[in-house]
Amino acid sequence: MAANNQINIFIVDDDKMLAKALKNEIEKTFPKLNPFISTFESGEECQKAIASKPDLVIVDFHMDSKVKNAMDGVKTIDMIKKHSPNTEVIMFTSVEKAETAVKAMQHGAHDYIVKNEHMFHKLNMSILQCLKLKDLKSEVNKSRTRVFILLFIVVAIIFAVASLQIWAPHLLERP
Repeated sequence: MAANNQINIFIVDDDKMLAKALKNEIEKTFPKLNPFISTFESGEECQKAIASKPDLVIVDFHMDSKVKNAMDGVKTIDMIKKHSPNTEVIMFTSVEKAETAVKAMQHGAHDYIVKNEHMFHKLNMSILQCLKLKDLKSEVNKSRTRVFILLFIVVAIIFAVASLQIWAPHLLERP
């Protein structure tokens, strides 16, 4: 998660009312995360801000109601993953087709949520999963770094002992 325990979330949906409802739901459900939420009406708008590397992006599948030929949700996921590969993405859409869900997941979405009466509950559960996954990935990276440091130290010690045996063997002799 972001420094100072604040989570950076993007909502990419051409339906301003729904985007506001999502923002309110997240702020109400996760106040301890101090969410900083930005909303965008298209993938193209999101692309302009993706350099801030959000922790999570919630993206709609169809976003061409305001801008014709706008980037769809899958292309937006591709753009997000290209510029910010560690950002978790949730596809949020009214399209209830298995092939759309599979396509979203193949392109890097963590979850696929259909807009219906259960959407906020599912969204909250998915956000929790994404945050836990990000925390686990962070711990794995920290552990990997520690292992590399220890490995470097062991190799340095072995190299030092081998160098002493070659260049100053008398230092290793017992009195």
